[in-house]
Amino acid sequence: MQRKKLLIVGGGNLCLQILQILAPRNQFEFHVASRHLEQTVKVCNLVRLGALQHGVQTRIHSWEMDLTEARIERNAETLSRIKPDIILNCASLQSWRVISQLPKATFEALDQAQLGPWLPMHLAPAYALMRAIKQSGTRALVVNAAYPDAVNAVLFKVGMAPDVGVGSIANLVPATRCAIALLANCEPAQVRVKLIGQHYFSHGVPRHGLLPNSQFSLCYWIDEREYTGEFCAERIFGLVADDFRRLGGVDGQYLTAMSAISVVENLFAANEVEVHAPGPHGLPGGYPVKVGGGKVLLGLPYGIKREVAIDINEAGQRQDGIDSIRADGTVRFGFEQMTVMERMLEYCMPTMAVRDAAYAAGELGIKYREFTRKICQQGVSDHVPQRPARIRYFG
Repeated sequence: MQRKKLLIVGGGNLCLQILQILAPRNQFEFHVASRHLEQTVKVCNLVRLGALQHGVQTRIHSWEMDLTEARIERNAETLSRIKPDIILNCASLQSWRVISQLPKATFEALDQAQLGPWLPMHLAPAYALMRAIKQSGTRALVVNAAYPDAVNAVLFKVGMAPDVGVGSIANLVPATRCAIALLANCEPAQVRVKLIGQHYFSHGVPRHGLLPNSQFSLCYWIDEREYTGEFCAERIFGLVADDFRRLGGVDGQYLTAMSAISVVENLFAANEVEVHAPGPHGLPGGYPVKVGGGKVLLGLPYGIKREVAIDINEAGQRQDGIDSIRADGTVRFGFEQMTVMERMLEYCMPTMAVRDAAYAAGELGIKYREFTRKICQQGVSDHVPQRPARIRYFG
């Protein structure tokens, strides 16, 4: 049987972790594309040599792909040459974890903006990639790892949604199963979970437990017998943040890598496999899904309607700093979260059209670099600007 072609776009740490796991299995014809071809070649050679240590000979093709407006036609030509079956997008202009490297008090203050206002950094390259995919005519299944809870939902409004995302809600499920198993005095393998929630929820629980006004739905079974409601959610998610606390940052991307692998390895499986994923078919937030046979299907628990699941995730989306996504893809950011961005970074963009994502990302990148430069120049370990906000919202 001919192996499927897997193209990973973005040659950063997440790409490396995914390749390190997948390459020794040698199930795909691998392709990696990024804007830094020389670095990509080195990444691919590192993984090839590592696989050879295990006696596995694999080949990984390297390509140059710069996800900008000016390179869409050239990227489309590259995609036409590769003819991938699966495209996994790992490209972002600034990783979510970058601000965690700030001094502690500064990071905690800026982190109050949540991830929503940083959307342009993830949306801009994804939008450019999806336009190139459309132009190339490829029929590949597209998997997005760049803030899929929101990016996929925005791109859906303009007819360019990836098929599914990875990470986010999927990263919370293993610890949730472990917590339920501990309470039920059984093994995690006996526990099956169906969890619905947006990035704000899945990001917050491992750090703080169940936050006030958390928006989620949790159903679970032990040995296929439903136990939903047997244990209080505060206790379950408290254990996630306590007994099953884990590394975050770069190291924590291992969970996202495993989430990506659970999706891409099973997209063309003969039988459907139950996983969790954000942004299936452009829906906001995260859901239980079924993948297999070249399809992605919602796998909601009995009694939870699609509209209810969407409402839960849209409520979480507002907590994450995205107030709404309009029918034309225009994003309205949350006032409270954008106020933090304006006060600390002097960056203010209450609304953003999809076509303006690259411009917004450029402005945000400039403001963030200026902010970090001031911190370095001042030599202050805990720098938290207190200038009052000037945001005005219209429309």
